[in-house]
Amino acid sequence: MKTRNLQSSVAMGVLALFLLPLAAVADSGFYVGAAAGGATTDLEIGDTGIPGIPVGEFDEDDTGYKLFAGYTFDLPTVDLGIEAGYVDFGAPEVRTNFDILEIDTTGINVWGIASVEAGPIDLFAKVGYIFWDVEASAFGESVSDDGSDLGYGVGLGFDIGAVTIRAELEAYDISGSELSMLSMLSLGILNRF
Repeated sequence: MKTRNLQSSVAMGVLALFLLPLAAVADSGFYVGAAAGGATTDLEIGDTGIPGIPVGEFDEDDTGYKLFAGYTFDLPTVDLGIEAGYVDFGAPEVRTNFDILEIDTTGINVWGIASVEAGPIDLFAKVGYIFWDVEASAFGESVSDDGSDLGYGVGLGFDIGAVTIRAELEAYDISGSELSMLSMLSLGILNRF
């Protein structure tokens, strides 16, 4: 009798181990979302070729937004996910001697995300890549630059059923360009399917 109970317990344990990944996939899911917040563009302005633009540092803020979609794999201890999106860092301006210099920066990003659930709150960190494009314009002329660089972020989400309200900070270290840093502190909402 004891052997039969032991065999049943072992069989149930093995079955549970095989079904655990299926349960994780069942709780996994696709999501889409949008967020807006304060974006900072920091760059060193060299000789742009546009007369009247001062050489120096440009460190300005504007309202930015982003649209994103991703997929979460709900695992037993930590959730892992992938996410891609479009981000617009706004078009901050600075007054020069004779005109207004506007810097318009956008990008496409790809993230790997790890999160831990604590009840309805998710704490997450992410690392990824951004493919950015920056355009500076003044006096009816413009110059542009583009590239790709590493990014990182942290945040927290509050789950309300299939909807999550998410606050996060993302930063991108830009190298090999006059553009040196992009960052955004945002509040957004996402919907899981």
